[in-house]
Amino acid sequence: MKRASAIPKFGKEVVLQAAKLSNPEARFLVSNYYMAQEMRKRCDMQLRHIGEKDFPEVLNRTSDSFAIIESEVQKSLKAYAESSLIGRWIMSHYMIGPVIAAGCIAHLDIEKAASAGHFWTFCGLNPEKRRWGKGEKRPFNADMRQIMFHMGECAKRGSGVEHCFYGQIYKARKAFLVKRNEEGYNRERAKTYTTTSANVRKVLADGKLPPGNIDSQAMNYAAKIFLSHLHAVMFYDWFGAVPEKPYAITILGHVDLIRVPNGDMFPGFEEAYYRPRTV
Repeated sequence: MKRASAIPKFGKEVVLQAAKLSNPEARFLVSNYYMAQEMRKRCDMQLRHIGEKDFPEVLNRTSDSFAIIESEVQKSLKAYAESSLIGRWIMSHYMIGPVIAAGCIAHLDIEKAASAGHFWTFCGLNPEKRRWGKGEKRPFNADMRQIMFHMGECAKRGSGVEHCFYGQIYKARKAFLVKRNEEGYNRERAKTYTTTSANVRKVLADGKLPPGNIDSQAMNYAAKIFLSHLHAVMFYDWFGAVPEKPYAITILGHVDLIRVPNGDMFPGFEEAYYRPRTV
C-alpha cells in the first residue's frame, strides 16, 4: 500500500544515533514498533471494511502515520543491531530482521544465563514455568515472549526456502509432530484440552491435537533452537569461552546437536565449541 507522508521521517543523523542506544532505550523502541505495527494492521483492516475507494484525508493520514512510525523505527533498530557482532549474527539468518535482533540484544543478559534453559524460561518457552496464579509475578518476560512468537512466525514463513536455516528446523519438527499426532501419541493430552470450537472438539474426540496447536509447537521448537544457538555465541562473545552444550536436542526422535549456523563469524568459536571434551 502506498503511503502518504503524514508525519516527518527520521533524518540520517537520527538513525545513526540509534547505534548508540542503551538497552532500555532499545527495549522502548522495540515495544513501540510492535504497537505501531498492530495499529497499522488494524487501521488497514478497518479501512478495507469501510470499502470506499476515496477516504477523507484524516483517515488516510491516521493509517499512514502508524506505517511510517513502524518503518522509521525499524531503520533505527537496524542501526542498533548492526552495531554489535551478536546483532549482525542474528540478522545473518534468512527471515530474521532487525527488530528481533534488537529485541534479543536489549532484553537478554548473558551474565544471568548460565545455560540456554535460562533463555527459554525468560522468553516463556519453558512449559513448566508458563503459568502463574493471582498475585504471583509472571515467570517470564512478556516482551520476549512476543518477540519469540514473531521469531517462530519468521521460521514458518521461510520454511519453503531451502537456505532458511530455522525455517527448515520448523519444517522438520512440524512433520515429526504431525506424524506423531496421527499415530495417537497425544491421545491422553487431548482429553485435557479445552475449547469452545465444535470443529476442534471433533479432532480431540479422535485423540488428536488440533492443527493450530501442532503448528505452535513447531514454531516454539524453532525459536528454542534459535535461542540455544544465540546463547552459545553470546556466551563466547562475552566470556571468551564456550558454555556447556544443551543436554539433548531432539529431532525426529533422535538425540543430536544442531550445529550453530554462521558460527565462523566468531573467530575460534567453532573450534572451541565442537572440540571433543576430555574427561
